[in-house]
Amino acid sequence: MGSSASKSDRGDEGRPVEVTITKGFWMGKYEITQSEWRQVMGTEQWKGQPAVKEGDDFPATFVSWEQAMEFCHKLTIQEHKAGRVPVRWEYTLPTEAQWERACRAGTETRFNFGDDESKLGEHAWFRDNAEEAAERYAHRIGQKKPNQWGLHDMHGKVFEWCRDIYGEKLPGGRDPEVTIRGFERVLRSGCWRCAVWFCPSAFRGGVSPSYQHDCVGFRVALSPSGKK
Repeated sequence: MGSSASKSDRGDEGRPVEVTITKGFWMGKYEITQSEWRQVMGTEQWKGQPAVKEGDDFPATFVSWEQAMEFCHKLTIQEHKAGRVPVRWEYTLPTEAQWERACRAGTETRFNFGDDESKLGEHAWFRDNAEEAAERYAHRIGQKKPNQWGLHDMHGKVFEWCRDIYGEKLPGGRDPEVTIRGFERVLRSGCWRCAVWFCPSAFRGGVSPSYQHDCVGFRVALSPSGKK
């Protein structure tokens, strides 16, 4: 995890650390959409908000970390009852390590498509092709090229919540997840309002878990719960 760039160029990207992920997990192909959110939560907190495009295939925004975790809990119960997910597995937010692993898809370059930032527009919605193109909203899912593992929109469009508490230093080691010493929660991905600088695989930030915004959403991970 992290960036090999010099400290002056790294910004919020952490110094590289070695991580071992010992348990398999599934990652959502797209961010959770407005339609999926309504089916589970029955609410539309983005409705009537500025800088929002409404539609079934647009990402659910104005979602706090707390609300995203509640969605995951309700979705897990729903899918257990329907018999579609094994009892010992659960939907949750990805850890920061899982998110970066999924974003990179085995790459070690600045972006999951390489180091050439001029190609970012083929893979992501960011400031140049969204806000500055008078398309000031989070666009429909799946319109840009996916990474090598078939995951869309890992760079740009909306910042995505991770499960971890934000710390200045990246957590290393086996299956890392920061759960103590802090209040802010991790955001990854960059967004449609962001310059290129915010969109690399290693970019990270932290905000209050109650934070809601037109450029913040999430995608779910499916992983073993650890319960016996």
